[in-house]
Amino acid sequence: MGEPALTAELESEAKLTAVAASFARELQAARAWPLVIGLRGDLGSGKTTWVRAMLRGLGYEGRVPSPTYTLLEQYACGGLSLVHLDLYRLRGSEELENLGLRDWLAEPKRWIAVEWPERAPVLAARCDLTLALDIPSSGGRLVTLTAGTPRGGEALRSVRSAVVQHS
Repeated sequence: MGEPALTAELESEAKLTAVAASFARELQAARAWPLVIGLRGDLGSGKTTWVRAMLRGLGYEGRVPSPTYTLLEQYACGGLSLVHLDLYRLRGSEELENLGLRDWLAEPKRWIAVEWPERAPVLAARCDLTLALDIPSSGGRLVTLTAGTPRGGEALRSVRSAVVQHS
């Protein structure tokens, strides 16, 4: 989308959470919504940790469980709502539709954070930003942000400094 991918090597979970919190604050300040954020990576790579840290960065203080078994959790914070989806156990696209996908996509002040977006191709195609989380042999995490839409390109530009300053 005209904006190259952004990659940061984060040597610890503390760095990962700091970057994710800054990421959320920068997106909020830029009024980057609605936004669909895809989170890709192996089991244990930090996808849920990233979303928890985003919520903390927005000031959310409540419990943030993994949506692995419920498929989704919803939060209201920082003047917007965030839907956290974990599609690892998704049995089919119709299951996602039954959970209210169309309604979520229609709300203007909403972020949808989707773990395993590739399990729902219709949603994967809508990802404005994709975060790929890898665990390099040196430890820590390697985070790569890629824009998938013009809105995602704008969002990527707005978070660039927050990500670079922490890496």
